[in-house]
Amino acid sequence: MGVIEREVEATLPGLPTPTHPRPDEPERDQSMSGIPTNDSDRVGGRWRAAGDWTRIGAHAAGWSAVVVVAAAVGAAVVGNLFLGLALAALVLVLGVFVADPVLLAVIVLPGALLVQRVGGASTNLSVADLLGFLGGLVCLFLVRWRDAPFLRQFLMGIIWYQAVLILVVVAHPYRFNIVEWFHRLSYLGASVLVGWVIATHGRTRQAFRLFLWGSAVLALVAMEHAAALHFQPAQWGVYQKNTIGSMMWVAIVVAQINPPWGGISRHEARIPKYLCIGGLLASQSRQSVILLILAIGAAVVLNPEVRRRSKLILLGAVPLVVVLYYSFSLAARNNPRFNTVSIRFDQIGAAIHVWHLSPILGEGMRFYNLPQFVSVTAPPNVLVDNLASTGIVGSIAFVFLVFVTMRTMFRLPSAYGTLGLVILMSHYVGGLFDTFWIGASSIAPFVIAGISLGMADLHRGEPPVQAAPTGRLPAREQAGLRTHRPPARSAGSGQSPTARRTLPTP
Repeated sequence: MGVIEREVEATLPGLPTPTHPRPDEPERDQSMSGIPTNDSDRVGGRWRAAGDWTRIGAHAAGWSAVVVVAAAVGAAVVGNLFLGLALAALVLVLGVFVADPVLLAVIVLPGALLVQRVGGASTNLSVADLLGFLGGLVCLFLVRWRDAPFLRQFLMGIIWYQAVLILVVVAHPYRFNIVEWFHRLSYLGASVLVGWVIATHGRTRQAFRLFLWGSAVLALVAMEHAAALHFQPAQWGVYQKNTIGSMMWVAIVVAQINPPWGGISRHEARIPKYLCIGGLLASQSRQSVILLILAIGAAVVLNPEVRRRSKLILLGAVPLVVVLYYSFSLAARNNPRFNTVSIRFDQIGAAIHVWHLSPILGEGMRFYNLPQFVSVTAPPNVLVDNLASTGIVGSIAFVFLVFVTMRTMFRLPSAYGTLGLVILMSHYVGGLFDTFWIGASSIAPFVIAGISLGMADLHRGEPPVQAAPTGRLPAREQAGLRTHRPPARSAGSGQSPTARRTLPTP
């Protein structure tokens, strides 16, 4: 017996609008007798409660086994504490993957705040890099490529860019060049895959919440350090002022735009937003303030809903612009040779001299780690960096990457694409006056761009969600966002067009 297509409509006033069925619902609803059933409507509360307890027990048993095995591994190698902890953590990660693979993708976004180094100097790997790579590897098996047209378009630019970089690796096959090729693949491709999986599996609110509150904690630490340093720029260890600022401005933009599908209430978003503004001021990162103003301004132009809610923050941007102008002027007047602007111009000049040595394919990625270029630092300009490291060929490929990714983001409906578009655009602009290829500043923008791509693919063919005055996403809408759904069919295929839905503004 063929699959029976059903169309459920709420025709009586007051009845709730039914949620969209899952892609596998027709097969799932077919009983052995061939009669279509819907267990979610017919199973009583008692059976649902029993099923919940069964699932809880299964998860508890699984986690108990993971903890026991991890403890056993740690005890077996008690002679080497570091090795024991590493193996125990590996078992724990494997247990998380078995219990909830998407959780590894969720923690990549808040994990972008962790810039502590792991491994040796040859790998130059941070915790954020490691989480991004592992999350992208897991998400490769969770993407439904036929239902991801926007993701495929976005990845096309990344694939071509990485393919061209193979020529650079072949021309300069030293260790730093090879490792950096994998780094860039992780920053670009893996981060976007992670964001897409987060969105299409209904975990956007969880990821955003962890990222916002993690950023708020970092902002509190930054403000404490700034006060202890008598209001000098907050920085400690690997957390330099621009590193902190690059995290703060992204968190502020997420909290300010706060799209309805993000699932974060407006009141909840205000607390981390204001804390992150304090953290940004404590870092005194002028370039991050510029990127924040650029991102919010672009969102105001592109999205009327953001325009309605951003009048106060735009008003506050005016004195910030004035302070920035006087800050640059004062630094240039008091220290004309050793201020941040003149130092960066010197770094750019040194990198251009390196490019002249090999103009076609450059000297290789991370060339400044080679002994012959010990006096050259990472260029604070992404275009000059590409010229010196990958030559004209790699620079053309990078421009193609930017063009393809930005064109794809512009094609998304504004309800879903505004957040990812403005953050990614500001990230590209930020690369014009600072080091671009850093995991701390690259992972979060590309993950958020992937989330916007995932939401657009998830609701492809449907009217965009609209903001309602109050409340969170109702349980019905949250359930509709948990699984990937195929695009709605037109009315001519036997199914009525999808009704325009109204989602609450958090």
